Amino acid sequence: MRFYTTILPIKYNCRRCGSNFSKDEYEDSRFCKSCGFFLRTKTKPDDLFKDRMTLITAAESLRRRVARRREYKVVSEFEQKNENSKVTRNWILDSEYNRSLKLEKQLIKKYECKELEDEMNGKVVSNEQGECYAISETCTSTFKKTSYEESRRIIISDLKILYGIGPVREHALKQQGYTSIEKLKKHPVWKKPARNFITMIDTQEVASIQNWLWQRLPKSHPLLHHLAGFCHDEDFAIIDIETLGLSERPIILLGIANPKKDGVCTKQFLVRDLQDEPGAIWSLISQLEPSSSMITYNGKSFDIPYVKQRLAYYGLDADLEHPHFDLLHFTRRALRHKLENCRLETVESYLGIKREIDIPGALVPHFYDLYLKTGNIGPLVAIVEHNKQDLITLGILFSQLYEEWNL
Repeated sequence: MRFYTTILPIKYNCRRCGSNFSKDEYEDSRFCKSCGFFLRTKTKPDDLFKDRMTLITAAESLRRRVARRREYKVVSEFEQKNENSKVTRNWILDSEYNRSLKLEKQLIKKYECKELEDEMNGKVVSNEQGECYAISETCTSTFKKTSYEESRRIIISDLKILYGIGPVREHALKQQGYTSIEKLKKHPVWKKPARNFITMIDTQEVASIQNWLWQRLPKSHPLLHHLAGFCHDEDFAIIDIETLGLSERPIILLGIANPKKDGVCTKQFLVRDLQDEPGAIWSLISQLEPSSSMITYNGKSFDIPYVKQRLAYYGLDADLEHPHFDLLHFTRRALRHKLENCRLETVESYLGIKREIDIPGALVPHFYDLYLKTGNIGPLVAIVEHNKQDLITLGILFSQLYEEWNL
């Protein structure tokens, strides 16, 4: 969705060394010729006011569009049976909908005349792309994974990981005493691919191993979950975003959680007004390290492509090609016979997780629009709590899935 009605003059400069480049130079190579870092777009100083006014106009237009258009439908308990296979929050039970409207009224009353800074433990942060409101909290939630040694043992015991080895050949090789890929290093035929794979294993090249496994196994295979044992706890980045729609609309909240020794630390970057979006997105990007491994729920299809889409909208670029553990795939495989659907709310019920304040994901745009219209932060509180609980739930689910594989 594009809101710009005029073409703003654009310059391109390097984020690292500050060198400036022309449009032709940018189109020839999107990377700095001096230091190799990627280039970013930069409006000319004389046009900063015009750029800001354009964003304000776009924000007003978007508010009107959100108010007119719904991307969800309210269904009855009977109609729900036909919606069970859907993962996206494009439908809401009428009981959920009515409960959310009741909560909406309670929050509006409770937070009337209250200020964001007084009610949410956060602060305004800024970066080269703008500002946003950052909220940090450490939760006592546990996060567990298998050890490197256990993960290594489990992964190399599956000979089918190597090209050319199927179930029948694997059985024959194990009958001959080749019970692991490591032992295949001495096999006259399979020694070369076995040595290459063991080298990746021993150097803990998580991204390379994951790409290898994706080519040989379904993305829901337990071995891909066990690969997480190769990562350090502090390298995990649990990510969840809240948006104003299913595509091409602004992101209004980006959450990231990092497991720590004393719990899980959550950081949320809130868009107080739609002009904060680029600053909030860049705040999340800044939290990711080269060694980070992402954990999401349907993030390979939604969250990460959505972030990339919004980065492109602002002419920005960032490396989001990290090892990625999408728990939706594992949940479908491990719990499909135990759950009526794989919505995160259903998974939470199975795990015994209860939320104090919650709204259906599909109602996030409505609550945010209400906040923009009234200035009352009550609806915003519900969105922030919804996102924070999603992050905590994903950490718990990630840990619980190891138990499910052993049942």
